[in-house]
Amino acid sequence: MKSQSSQLMRGAALLGGAALLSKLIGTLQKIPLQNLAGDRVFGLYSAVYALAVMWMTLAAAGIPVAVSALVAERIAAGDERGARRLLRYAAALLSASGLAAFAVLWAAADTLAAWMGAPEAADAIRASSLALLVAPLTAALRGYSQGRLEMGRPALSQLAEQCARVSFMLCALGWALQHAWSAASTAASVHGGLAAGAAAGLAAMLISGRRSQPYDSSEQRSAATAIDPSNEPGRVLLRRIVRVALPIAAGSIVAPLFGLIDAFTLPRLLQSAGDTAGAAMTAFGEYNRGVALLQLVSMAAAGAAAALVPSLTMARSGPGVDAESRAQAAFAVRLAWWFGAAAAVGLAILARPINVALFADARGTAAMAVLGAAALGAALQAVSAAVLQGLGDLRAPAVHLALAALAKAALNAALVPAFGIAGAACAAACAYGLAAALNLRALRRLGALPTPRLGDAARPTLALAALAATAGGSSLALSALTHGLAPRVAALLTALPCIALGALAFAAMLAAVGALGPREWRAIPGLAGSPAERWLLRLQPASRRAEQASGEPGAPPPMP
Repeated sequence: MKSQSSQLMRGAALLGGAALLSKLIGTLQKIPLQNLAGDRVFGLYSAVYALAVMWMTLAAAGIPVAVSALVAERIAAGDERGARRLLRYAAALLSASGLAAFAVLWAAADTLAAWMGAPEAADAIRASSLALLVAPLTAALRGYSQGRLEMGRPALSQLAEQCARVSFMLCALGWALQHAWSAASTAASVHGGLAAGAAAGLAAMLISGRRSQPYDSSEQRSAATAIDPSNEPGRVLLRRIVRVALPIAAGSIVAPLFGLIDAFTLPRLLQSAGDTAGAAMTAFGEYNRGVALLQLVSMAAAGAAAALVPSLTMARSGPGVDAESRAQAAFAVRLAWWFGAAAAVGLAILARPINVALFADARGTAAMAVLGAAALGAALQAVSAAVLQGLGDLRAPAVHLALAALAKAALNAALVPAFGIAGAACAAACAYGLAAALNLRALRRLGALPTPRLGDAARPTLALAALAATAGGSSLALSALTHGLAPRVAALLTALPCIALGALAFAAMLAAVGALGPREWRAIPGLAGSPAERWLLRLQPASRRAEQASGEPGAPPPMP
């Protein structure tokens, strides 16, 4: 069990790192688009991208989690043949659904563009729909690998997909600018990168799959001799795949769903408040500067959390929640609290230098700061949804997201006419918080989380205070020191050191006050026995070291 837990943590770190790097590349892709083409083209691109990514996420995020859970059940039972058969049926089903989605988007492009209030977006919608011809098969292969706890192949595929997409986008952007294409044509050309990226992701899965070793552990070989392979009829197996996949897929589209609501409501609401169509699309581009950073946090948390689902599925021995699953769930949620809260505080404090460094000016900084504060709810929602799915509750995350989406739409209608894009940012923060709160309540009802205590929040609060003081003080000092430099250079030299210093102060204070103990950091691959661990041990108070050392290995860590 120890080796499986270590494998889980390595897989979580690998997928989380790949997701983080992938989103970093995606964020960098948006910088030249906004800088060179302007906020109007950036807004048009973002509106269509939200529609495209909703469909892409259904195939590339929700479906792999569903397939991984079903494959994990087969592998746990020693049914290797059944796992491979499930992959074949899942690939056929997802390819058919992708083809249907492509046909719908291609045929309805003009109608959807009109509903957005941007008829010029029709060609971009058609260009983005081409990716659906390839992405579903890639999704099935990624889910199969995750179900076998082979995280390297999906991580490589994610990076290959993003690199190919960005490369295509940069080439298309350069060509469009050189030939003075219109905003609509420029947006359509760069959206062709979605199809290029999907093809590269599939190629990476197929190539790395040929090189990888087959799953051949002695334990599974002995189990396979005692258990007959799965012989479910094809129709029964397809129904089971659909029954499991649909709620998980619906639960994975939080960021694209919220973006889709903004794309169909925000430009129209801004126009109703008096903006012209061009000014509304420009403001929408400014708003999406902060959305890119928020999605970075959400997707990094979701990428790491995806590795929890197969392990939690294997660990479940009955209808209830056992001690091992409870410990894993509590630890995952605790890390989500820390990661999300630190990101929220840091992004809110450093919104202005980050905005100027990435997008050349400070327009939309207030909305970016509010969206940064929404990072806590976004991270908690992503992790708690994955934990609920791993514990067998596939319905609750989708229902909670549906309620949050309704809240987002209603709050947009109430706040945007009066407060503009800052009102839309407040609506996003409230909606993410609502979804996270409902997920955490569901976990407590399942018995997967202990009841929070007021005293448990004291130590993480001190760490957040240290982060805020360090980041804020460093920002003021560095802003004064770089005052004579070009605005963008000064912002970059302010933002990067402040982020690093704030993260260091946060981790050091967590260890110093005892919130982060040896049992937690030794679960992080590569940290046990390293110089970093010796530094953390020196910071750890003696009383807390004794408390951590005397704790049961499987006991859940205290909640923040």
